[in-house]
Amino acid sequence: MRKRAPWLKLMMVLTYLFLFAPIIVVMVMSFNTSQYGTLPFVFTTGWYQRLLSGVGLGKATWLSIWFSFLVTLAGSLVGILTSLGLRRLPETWARRFISWLNLAVIIPWLVLGIALLMIFNFVGLGRSYTGMFLGNFVCVLPYVVMLVYPALMALDKNVEYAARTLGASPRRTLVTIVLPSLLPAILTSSLMAFMVCFNNFVIQYYLAPFGIRTLPMEIYNLVRVGYKPDINALATIMILVSVSLVLLVNKLGYGSKKGLF
Repeated sequence: MRKRAPWLKLMMVLTYLFLFAPIIVVMVMSFNTSQYGTLPFVFTTGWYQRLLSGVGLGKATWLSIWFSFLVTLAGSLVGILTSLGLRRLPETWARRFISWLNLAVIIPWLVLGIALLMIFNFVGLGRSYTGMFLGNFVCVLPYVVMLVYPALMALDKNVEYAARTLGASPRRTLVTIVLPSLLPAILTSSLMAFMVCFNNFVIQYYLAPFGIRTLPMEIYNLVRVGYKPDINALATIMILVSVSLVLLVNKLGYGSKKGLF
């Protein structure tokens, strides 16, 4: 086997440092007493206690979590039902529908946010929880359909036909055969929908009720006035949760021998 050149190994190490060094620094400084992220390092968990107690970023964090969960739940449910409906359509019409649905992904969220705000003002919703919910729902729905529909089309219909032949009702076939087979796609799409909604600063900035700040909005306001150590603690929690969710989806997706990624 040919040995790799030393400079290639050096470039690989430097690339990993460039990618992960900032994350490591943020995680380490989240346990530092200093309010400005400076040395000397003195260990503390005070910033996590402050965050989880609902002070500072804590309130905005819990609001974003619950809001993103509700949007993800609605988006996943409607996305699954939409995919099931598209499966019954001719493939040409299904592709056309998906192309129109994907406009929410292609159109810049800045333009989409302004357009939705104008529409909601016209119908009387304005800046409200309902408007913010619908705006984020529009953004996450295409991601669910884009992941669930191809997985649904890849299923072997002969298995469903066999179940129907043996006397299973359409509902039982759906619950016992189709949905379990779609579990990896459903988990992946739900995770993506949650992260899209959780980080959707633009839509939330335009549609959130006055006086209500989600986590992206709160971080934006804090960065404008100065550094806050709560952000380090929050970033560490978000990193750990994201990695845990990806590993969980990978584990549940195809078992221990083969994962999603």
